[in-house]
Amino acid sequence: MIGELIMYDPLAVPAFFLAAGIALAFFGSRIVPFALVLSAFIAGIMHGGPFLLQLTDNPDILRFGPAVLGILFAVLVSFLYRIAFFLAGFFIGYFTISALFPELSMFPVLLIAIVAGALVYVSRNFVFSVLTSVMGAGLAAAGAVSLVAWINVSVGVFGYWVIVVIITVSGVIYQLKRNKGRK
Repeated sequence: MIGELIMYDPLAVPAFFLAAGIALAFFGSRIVPFALVLSAFIAGIMHGGPFLLQLTDNPDILRFGPAVLGILFAVLVSFLYRIAFFLAGFFIGYFTISALFPELSMFPVLLIAIVAGALVYVSRNFVFSVLTSVMGAGLAAAGAVSLVAWINVSVGVFGYWVIVVIITVSGVIYQLKRNKGRK
């Protein structure tokens, strides 16, 4: 799929991939939550009108309703984004403890699951820093390799992975230093 996008414009698309990948690798833990909330707001505005038109023909509702839906969607996504980390840790903790210690009663299993959920929630910036650095590094490396190929220089698979590792490690270190003390 990336190859098909690059063929669309062999210079602009790889340059965009490189810039977007570096931004994601170094600032991803701050970009992703904002992008999720912004996307929810835009979806509410774009799809709120047609949805509300099915319910009413009141012009005031049709004029202001999409903005209200956009705000509600943004708040909901922000809440779900935060609760999802807790729930992920809770379920991982629950199923892990249940599998490792099947003889434990429900109370200690639930207590450990709650602690696991809290730990994942607290460490969400670390998780996002690592994941966005890896994703951004892959995108940046694809762009860099394609840009270098545009001037007829072959980097190869090894070169691609060197770029991925360097950008990933640099991005994780930068984001963790920048996010120090931030939850």
